Amino acid sequence: MIAALSALSESSTNRKILVGIGDDAAAWRPSRSRLSVISTDALIEGVHFTRALGNEAIGHRAMAANLSDLAAMGARPVLCTIALGVPRDELHEGVLEMYAAGARLAREYNLTIVGGDVARSPVLMLCITVVGEVRPTRMKRRAGAKPGDLIATTGALGASRAGLDVSQGRVHLRDGLQDVALRAHCFPQPRLAMGAWLAASQSVHAMTDLSDGLSTDVLHMARSSGRRAILERVPVSSSALAAASAQGMDATEYVLAAGEDYELLVAIAPRAFRYLNSRFTKRFGSGLECVGRFEAGEGGAIVGSSGEVPLKASGWDHLRRGDSAGS
Repeated sequence: MIAALSALSESSTNRKILVGIGDDAAAWRPSRSRLSVISTDALIEGVHFTRALGNEAIGHRAMAANLSDLAAMGARPVLCTIALGVPRDELHEGVLEMYAAGARLAREYNLTIVGGDVARSPVLMLCITVVGEVRPTRMKRRAGAKPGDLIATTGALGASRAGLDVSQGRVHLRDGLQDVALRAHCFPQPRLAMGAWLAASQSVHAMTDLSDGLSTDVLHMARSSGRRAILERVPVSSSALAAASAQGMDATEYVLAAGEDYELLVAIAPRAFRYLNSRFTKRFGSGLECVGRFEAGEGGAIVGSSGEVPLKASGWDHLRRGDSAGS
């Protein structure tokens, strides 16, 4: 098994890797002018996913979640390790298929897999640790939003939740939206290029990814920055709008409670937003979605037809009991 996994990983000529797979530990030479940023995500069967998702999607999503963390810091991927917990009766071919999907995504972003571990586990588990590099002046954090900053996302939201609902048979979408939703849920794309581009701007004061959902991650940024968040609109993707409508749900509430979109949430100086958005649109083909603002104070609110109402974190909570796993 370990030899087969190693064969899937040996595909990079990254000169910073001094010792890769095959020794007791990996070694790399970080750039003197860069900071190293590190993130770890664990995905557990029955908590974060079920087998119905398919081996390729499981591996891809696990890697995408970690790469998205680097994108939120404005970092460039360098290396990663993958630890697998494998049930005793797990098929060898299925594990390789899952691992290969994660390795393909890693190669796409020049991320080198340098090792990991394999152990017996009651359920399937993946634990990935990624290391990236970023210039000290460009690293972005959740903290840093200032009063008056505009809150923006790098795209419309809710497609992944729509894909989850489709995969679990709760809804059927038409006009190509079903394929769009399933793709967003099963094979999300981390916004690394967008993150690096935004991080280069001094007008971007804070950044995070939207893995836990808009309501939750806006409040995370507000608390970290010591600010109050005001949501004035929610950018709903076409597939999310269709899925919410088909289930008799309010589209705004549907998206506020959604997660795993892996778009970025950004706090931007108000005077710079128009110019920055124009350049962003020219670079990436679509614009930033302005969703609200930060102001002095604490907590958050959402503006509706009846005025401001408190904003509650209705997205994913990793430790809350009763959450259902993604498909």
